[in-house]
Amino acid sequence: MIRPWTEEDLDPLIAMGQRFYNEAEAYNNFEFSPYRIMQSFFAVMKSTEQVGLCYDKDGIKGAIAGAIYPQFFSKGLTASELFVFVEPTTRGGVIGKRLINAFEQWANSMGARETRVGVSSAIKTDRTIGFYKTLGYCETANILRKEL
Repeated sequence: MIRPWTEEDLDPLIAMGQRFYNEAEAYNNFEFSPYRIMQSFFAVMKSTEQVGLCYDKDGIKGAIAGAIYPQFFSKGLTASELFVFVEPTTRGGVIGKRLINAFEQWANSMGARETRVGVSSAIKTDRTIGFYKTLGYCETANILRKEL
């Protein structure tokens, strides 16, 4: 059910990206770009330091992208989630947990010492933070935003 992205996933992930954009009011100051999703999709697929995974059971119901990198001050590796989205009709089940677990397994296999996830979309923020806490994550930072 959890598997790496393939080229056949591009159109469904563009459609998922549109649904994410429509729901994520925090990003409404940006114009939606299917072309940019295509660029990001292929960048993730070509990179050895990024991963794209999806939950596929009768169609893609969730997806995650992540990257691994050394800290600015250390050679120690951190893996960060770049994008995660679960279709609203399937939230509250196992899809999010399975996507995060698969991401953590990938991060571990790449030598990461930690994983980091964010909640910057403002989609059900309290519920999403609670979900991550049940998986063992703790709040370590805040993100502030200023429109220019």
